[in-house]
Amino acid sequence: MSDPAAQLQHSLAAEGLEVAFLVKPHNVFYLAGYASVCSGVVAFPDQEPVFCILWLDLPEAKQVCRLPRLASYVFPQDSLMARMAAIAAKERPAPRRIGIEKDFMLVRDYELLRQRFPQAEFVHLSPLVDRLRGIKSPQEIELIRRSAAIADQGMAAALAAVRPGVSELEVAAEAEYAMTKAGSLRPAFGTFVASGPRTLLAHPHASPRVIQAGEPVVVDLGATYGGYASDLCRTAFAGPPTQAQKDYLRLVARAQEACAAAVRDGAVAADVWQAAYQVFAQQGMGKYLPRDIGYGVGLRQSEFYPVVEKGSRTVLQKNMVLALMQTTAYAKEIGGLRLEDTFLVTLDGCQRLTQHQQDLY
Repeated sequence: MSDPAAQLQHSLAAEGLEVAFLVKPHNVFYLAGYASVCSGVVAFPDQEPVFCILWLDLPEAKQVCRLPRLASYVFPQDSLMARMAAIAAKERPAPRRIGIEKDFMLVRDYELLRQRFPQAEFVHLSPLVDRLRGIKSPQEIELIRRSAAIADQGMAAALAAVRPGVSELEVAAEAEYAMTKAGSLRPAFGTFVASGPRTLLAHPHASPRVIQAGEPVVVDLGATYGGYASDLCRTAFAGPPTQAQKDYLRLVARAQEACAAAVRDGAVAADVWQAAYQVFAQQGMGKYLPRDIGYGVGLRQSEFYPVVEKGSRTVLQKNMVLALMQTTAYAKEIGGLRLEDTFLVTLDGCQRLTQHQQDLY
């Protein structure tokens, strides 16, 4: 695997950041190959980062953490951020520019750093790390590929459970059980199972609602293997679908095919969105398509770089991994029927990593 810590050092130097504090679990795992509930990384532009962890978890960290410099703290006498600040101050007593994750850091930790380094400018670090995480190494791609294969098994189990009288929670339980047996450490996110009117929700976590005859049922799930996620979504029906439902779902499938066909190294994200939009627009449904239809996949099933959305000038690169189409055109009279797969960007196209087949499409 390429060295994320070395890449981060180079990026910190390029941005003029003298020290950085990372506590977001996915970023910590990216740098250290390990992250516990109470852990963080202090990074510098000119030396190896320091992995900091609760003292009780230090023995395990010594065995699995790939960063050579480790430190610990004792709670409640000390806190993670106080220990990290002390480590930073020893190397940089008066830094002028400090990188922090403004989208994740607790206010109390920010106030602690402000008090410890009153002259410093605090710079939002997450976009920089997101860009580093966007390009996957061969090892990361293999872990995502294996995660995708597990997700395929989870989807098969979920769709086999869809029938009238079964709750959404039961469908989710079958999917998660199958993925766990296949080697998933945990679901990549709270499994979505939405039936009937709930298919119009953006994030429909499985509920106790009982599936009714004839209703559409959307299942969106992902596995986690070696820390890496996958994302897969399918729509089923608790009984024979109507012709309108079949036509609409096949329209979504054609839109996914169109945007996937536009993906390649050097493609612009806005053009990928436009390819899907054109399919809906030809049926007079362009206005129903959301601005975003895809996100990066890696340590999360939905990463913040790249994002496939209307107007985005982000250039896709080889070895990025995407989930397409993560959203759909939401028509109230039919429902938010969806279809999503995980794709690997290649030099001249893309490869679908999730392989679950459904005759309905």
